[in-house]
Amino acid sequence: MQRIGWFDAFRENGDPTWFGDNRTPVVFDLQIFALASIFITPLLAFLIILPGVRHYRIASTIAFVLSTTVGAVILISIHYPSWHQGSTRIYSAYRAFTTDKLDAILGVRMGLKHVNVTLTSVPKTESKSLHHSLDGLEFNERFEFLNVFSMEMELEKSLKKGLPYPILKIIEYLSVDRAGFVWGRQYRLSGYYTIYLLWTAFAFWIVQILMLCLVPHNFAKLVVIVGILIISADFVYFTFVPKNFQIKFPSSDGSISVLDFHFSTCFYTTLTAGITSVIYGGILLILQAKSLYTLKTFITCHPDEHCCNVIKYESSSSILSFSSPTSTLTIPSEGNSNRFH
Repeated sequence: MQRIGWFDAFRENGDPTWFGDNRTPVVFDLQIFALASIFITPLLAFLIILPGVRHYRIASTIAFVLSTTVGAVILISIHYPSWHQGSTRIYSAYRAFTTDKLDAILGVRMGLKHVNVTLTSVPKTESKSLHHSLDGLEFNERFEFLNVFSMEMELEKSLKKGLPYPILKIIEYLSVDRAGFVWGRQYRLSGYYTIYLLWTAFAFWIVQILMLCLVPHNFAKLVVIVGILIISADFVYFTFVPKNFQIKFPSSDGSISVLDFHFSTCFYTTLTAGITSVIYGGILLILQAKSLYTLKTFITCHPDEHCCNVIKYESSSSILSFSSPTSTLTIPSEGNSNRFH
């Protein structure tokens, strides 16, 4: 009779405990969360101390919240894959050498330096297909296209990994770079130039924050510059991105399902941030030019006023020192010795 020990549960033939695979798709982007927390943390701190602020409350809130939001939009849009996207319902083969079919929702989200492909099977209770369809499958894959050969390398890795046919078809479309099939090249170029302009806008945004704290009368100029750079990035992406890019798949009813692409969240968010920055900075510039308003916030140190006060204080101190009776200089005469009073 075999003896059962304390740690023999879930063991087979004395082997180590094995619970089987439980693979899950990626549902949370830790990088985007980290980038968002960089801006959410100071924004929450600002809102906490805002009730105790007595002076320049409205101006401080508008300037700080707008600047923080624009900076977050720039940095997150560089890394988040939601510039150009499309989704459709397909009924396609799952893999080679099998008759298994997959009734699923296929989604493609293009970023500036990578593409994210999702494939989620439709539950059998919602499937309209008359044939047997796989259930419980969910894929979430990311593919980089940083250089010319990136997508070809990603296609090779995907073939070795054994990804489903619909995902392989997307990668194959983007990896071809010859004749008139240049969709991958267009996405790569549009992402490259857009990233360049957005990083330039982010650099000016850092200077904008410094101007808000040190020299507030130059803050409006930097706001306009940042807005123009963001709008330029959107214009470049709109110009280089592929037009009328479609990928066709079979559907469950026997017709053709077309995967159409359209501009998505990051494009419209950055466009809104750029237009808002230009309008806000332009209004401040007009008011300052007409001498109707001068931007002041409670986080501004006002170095100009401080320097002027120091100069006035030093000038008045020097005048008082020369006019003081204790420092009177007496010029000696010929019959008197040199004396200073």
